[in-house]
Formats: sequence, structure tokens, C-alpha cells
Amino acid sequence: MVHFNVGHATDIGRKRSQNQDNYAVDPELGLFVVADGMGGHKGGETASAMATSIIPQVVREGQKTTEWDPTPLISQAIEAASLAIFDRSAKEAALHGMGTTTTALLFKGEELAMGHVGDSRCYLLQADAIWQATRDHSLVQEKLRAGLITRQEVKTDRMKNVITRSVGFEPKILVDVYRTRVRPGDVFVICSDGLSGLVEDPEILTIVQRELFQGGDIQRTVRALVDAANANGGDDNITAVVIQVVE
Repeated sequence: MVHFNVGHATDIGRKRSQNQDNYAVDPELGLFVVADGMGGHKGGETASAMATSIIPQVVREGQKTTEWDPTPLISQAIEAASLAIFDRSAKEAALHGMGTTTTALLFKGEELAMGHVGDSRCYLLQADAIWQATRDHSLVQEKLRAGLITRQEVKTDRMKNVITRSVGFEPKILVDVYRTRVRPGDVFVICSDGLSGLVEDPEILTIVQRELFQGGDIQRTVRALVDAANANGGDDNITAVVIQVVE
């Protein structure tokens, strides 16, 4: 049985008039979700709020059997959210075309399933290393994989904010699910692109090393990540959930 040390925060940033990010933190379920909405003034906020509400409901229901498996369950939960968002957008003209990114971590003991759609990211950090655990569903990622741009050009490409997959935009969605085993001390950072787009991976690692691995303060870690994104321009809403696995 693993336990969690958790920090979380969301911030409107310096350029936006509305925060369309939402997140859910439920250590009892072993569930952590970040969603970054899109689709007009009301649509994005509505879509991300629906995702972070529906996913915990489906997970809670799925965990009523002792044989539940985190991999199909997290996929099922995101698919359910997608269908509900799509159905609502079809019925309400003001919400037409809304959608959201969704990155969700579901733990069962030492097993972890990461469900992912869009370009909100999950990172795995250990004492001296950081890995991007999810692959962005974005146009620049496709161009990078095809060799059309370099890694250095990703940050400045004019299509950098275009995503190729979102929750709720279509009635059915393909959810990428990554599965791994965790160890005490592992740290996961789930974040919207308002953080990952403005703070380079090495800087994220440096902040986590300083504030969490050395300072032992997980909420201060989250605030430092948000502050770094704002210091680098704060172009978008910023959301971060930091989970440290403890025995």
C-alpha cells in the first residue's frame, strides 16, 4: 500500500482573463487529474470542469470490485467524460465545439496507469533526473516525429498550441494509457501547457530538487513551479499537481 504527499495549484497567468484549467486530487482513490479546456468563453472552463468531475465518479464506481484494474478503468473514465462533454456541447449552442486535454494518474498499490489525451503532461522525477512520461498529442509533436522541425524549433513554431486530440470534441476518443510500477520517492508532476510551455524540463527538475528533495515542502514546490511560469511570461493558465509516492 502506497501513500502520497501531494501539492497542487492553479493560476490564471498574466495574459488570460479566465482560467480554463481544472484539476482533481483524490488520494483516497489514488487519482490525480489535470484538464486544460478549450472552446470559447464558456466552453473550455465547462469541458475541463466536467472532465475533473466525471472521471472521479467513474473511478469511484469502478473501484467497488476488488478485482478492478487501473488501466482499463482510467481509459473508461476518460471516455465517459468525453462522451458527456460531446453530448452537452451538441445540446447547448454556446458550448459547441468545446473540449479539454486530460492527463490522469490512477494508482493501485505499486501499479500506476496514466491516461492521456492532449498536451497536458506528466513528468516522472527522481533525485537527479526528469522524464516526460506522456507524449503530446500536438501538431508540433507530429512535425518533430516526422523530422520537419528540430527540438529547438518546437518552442517557437507558430502551430505550437494546436492539439490533435482532445476530450469531448468528438463522441469517441482514443486514450493513450501508460503503465508502470512506482517506488517510494518517485515524484510525478502533472501540468497544463501553461507550465511546460514556459518552463524547460531542466528548470522543473531544479525547482523540485530545491523545494522538495532538499526543502521537503511539496506545496512550496508547486508555488515555485507556477511562479517560474509567470516569471517567464505567464502566457497561459498554469496548473500543476505534484505527487510524491511514500511508503
